[in-house]
Amino acid sequence: MPEDKPSAPKVDEALSAWERGAGDTPDAPPHPKLATLKSRFAAHTDVCSLEDVLSTAMNDAGDAVPVTVAVQPGLLALLAHIEKLDSARVGRNPAPPSRLLAQIVSNHLENLLHTIVTDPTSHPHYAALWNALCAAEGAPELAVPTDDAANGTPPADRGPF
Repeated sequence: MPEDKPSAPKVDEALSAWERGAGDTPDAPPHPKLATLKSRFAAHTDVCSLEDVLSTAMNDAGDAVPVTVAVQPGLLALLAHIEKLDSARVGRNPAPPSRLLAQIVSNHLENLLHTIVTDPTSHPHYAALWNALCAAEGAPELAVPTDDAANGTPPADRGPF
């Protein structure tokens, strides 16, 4: 029933009071070496080169470049079959496999761009670079997890970026 629902002003007041009280938990102070490590990481030649490539990729207004992709015929038939089903379900003509593959590749590359922009250490090369800086600075607790769990570096709770 409408009268059973709390009014918006009362809910907002209660939420604000909670945020000022029990919900007002201070952020943990940053690690004392984190700013130095981030600065050294950002100044590294490999990271500077990455920043240039990322900037170009994010601001690229040029036309798409055709690329040839080799695909197994059975997988191409599967793609065409699924597209036929999907297009029939929504009442449109099926897209050609070349356009579907272009979209798949573009989606993958956009995801790669987003992932590396938001956390460059998501790529093993930059993770190794970051971890080497952490080791050199005596801050292994800031190292990021890698697939090489045998190296003895305790993983950070979350990445530095």
